[in-house]
Amino acid sequence: MRSHGFLAALLLVFAIASQAHADHLEIRSPVVEFGELEFEHFGQTTFDKPKSGRSNNQAYSNEIEYGVLPWLKLGIESNLQAPTSRNLQYDATAVEGTIQLTPQGKYFADFGFFIEIEHPRRRGDEPAAEFTFGPLVESELGRIGQFGLLHRANLLIEKTAGRNAGGETPIKPAWQSRLLVNPMFQPGVEYFGEVNSGEPARHRVGPVIASDFALAPFGLRGTIKTEASYLVGLNAATERGTVRWHLEYGIAF
Repeated sequence: MRSHGFLAALLLVFAIASQAHADHLEIRSPVVEFGELEFEHFGQTTFDKPKSGRSNNQAYSNEIEYGVLPWLKLGIESNLQAPTSRNLQYDATAVEGTIQLTPQGKYFADFGFFIEIEHPRRRGDEPAAEFTFGPLVESELGRIGQFGLLHRANLLIEKTAGRNAGGETPIKPAWQSRLLVNPMFQPGVEYFGEVNSGEPARHRVGPVIASDFALAPFGLRGTIKTEASYLVGLNAATERGTVRWHLEYGIAF
């Protein structure tokens, strides 16, 4: 069966993945679309003072995800990075899963759980493995005039394990609220944070424009989702500006 074959492929990649970590800004939904294959691209670049070492820091991520069960989505992710004054290079492969914990729309919010594992590409001083996990929440509470609101919140925790693993446990909260004007135009605001003991916290906030629409009216299959945002650093430890974008194509089988 198609879903069983995809699950087996994901488990194989999970067993052999051996790449390094690349961080990117993403807000995840807890809702699993059973039987849907998704192709996603994320990108971001930073802006700061010249010669600060924090300008033009680029990160890109490409993902393939599939809803193998009504409550489980698995995916493979590849990452590329270009730190300031360095060329773009392949940086990481990860395997991830989203578990939907509650039926969509049954309660005031939908709840889920996310988990991801990455292994280092280079041995040297890098940790043997990094785990990211935490809860996901989505709700459509509230209205502004005639338009509804969509809220998403993530609280992800990172932990390293193996040789040279550090004792740090970064916590990365993220939140997004958007106004559901129509499928093609959903303006909103979003926030990304990072809190780690012994280091200055990092906070970004800014406007986002999103869209989420089906291609059926155009005689095509699938759905297209987009996001584009400009985030402002709220303290000295954070880059002054970050442009972030997300493109997704999903098709049900």
